[in-house]
Amino acid sequence: MTEHNCHLAGGFSKGERLFAQITFNAFFIVGLAAIWQDSAYWALAYVALVAYGIFGLIMRHLVCPRCPHLYRYGACLQAPPAFAKWLVKMPTAAPMNRGEKALFWVVMLAIPLFPQYWLWRKPYLFAVFWVFCAAWYAAQVFYFCKHCRVSSCPFNRAGA
Repeated sequence: MTEHNCHLAGGFSKGERLFAQITFNAFFIVGLAAIWQDSAYWALAYVALVAYGIFGLIMRHLVCPRCPHLYRYGACLQAPPAFAKWLVKMPTAAPMNRGEKALFWVVMLAIPLFPQYWLWRKPYLFAVFWVFCAAWYAAQVFYFCKHCRVSSCPFNRAGA
């Protein structure tokens, strides 16, 4: 991959970071609100799923340790770079193995699917959730992942 076909090579713009962070946090908060209205227990379970799934697995072990944006360019799409650097203790160039890719998919599917039971009964929240969720996933897969430098990530569309 050359700099020419990877315009994200030098990092992410403020607008790109804001879009990614706002859309993800919005769909998480809407899903959490729908669950919380019925069950604080399940709402806390969702918080735990998202926190461990994103911070404990995706950021700490799966994608972020392989991302050159964080350490080469001081940029992070999903979180403030200082937080991401604190979280990612062991950068690596090793590709993801099958188990890591499977775990990635489990996390990335569990986060939007978990609140569906509660959202289904709240049509307005269901619609708002899916607008933000679809925007975040579409931006990842059809925009950011087309320029991704983590070649072994299952979302990668750059062919790096």
